[in-house]
Amino acid sequence: MMRVNLLGGTAEHRVAVQKTKVAARRGQQLFMLASALVIFVLAIGIDHLWTNNAQAAAQAELTREEEEARKLEADIQRKNELEAELKQVDERIKVIKQLRAEQKGPVAMLSAINERMPGGQADFRLDQIVQKGSHLQIIGTSLSQQVIADFTRQLEFSNGLFSGLMLSIEGKEVKIDDVSDRADKKDPDKKETDKKDTGKKDSAAKDADKSAADVTRVFQFTIDCDYNKPRAEGDKPAPAPQGK
Repeated sequence: MMRVNLLGGTAEHRVAVQKTKVAARRGQQLFMLASALVIFVLAIGIDHLWTNNAQAAAQAELTREEEEARKLEADIQRKNELEAELKQVDERIKVIKQLRAEQKGPVAMLSAINERMPGGQADFRLDQIVQKGSHLQIIGTSLSQQVIADFTRQLEFSNGLFSGLMLSIEGKEVKIDDVSDRADKKDPDKKETDKKDTGKKDSAAKDADKSAADVTRVFQFTIDCDYNKPRAEGDKPAPAPQGK
């Protein structure tokens, strides 16, 4: 009768199955490891490509921004140059206007004062005219307060050319000879014509009474006012439109 060792076969079968399982487990682990490595390499490659693309795009954007910045810098520099040129032109225009005003101002002012000075044989003299900005001070002398008042009134009613007038008068005693000198300086032609007669009269007066010193009263006046320069045609404001 044949005997079969079932226990021995079963043990070998178990060992073979166990070895197969171990080998399968190792193969599975190796496969998973290889898959992980492949995925890792693919991820690194994809990340590298994406990073390179992003860097290239950023570099292109940076280059474009730098180009625009250079253009803007050139535009700003050109703008500054134009502003500097415009400023120089404005300064030149301002200087020209100032020179024109300085040239026309005193001439027009003196002409306006001369037009309002008393005429005829009135004893009237201007000694000094001082201008500081728009403020004007007129200093002179006369033998008559009425003549001074008339001159001040002529300045006052000047259509706003002279405004804010303040008059001060001070009287003082002077020798008649000084008054005669004033008349001679005022009319030099008459002085030359009547030189001999005046000399005779002065000599006779001195011989008649050398000790007597005749005096007369002279009024010194000071007028403080504001001179309002007339505007040029281009500086006058445009008239307001009239409503229908």
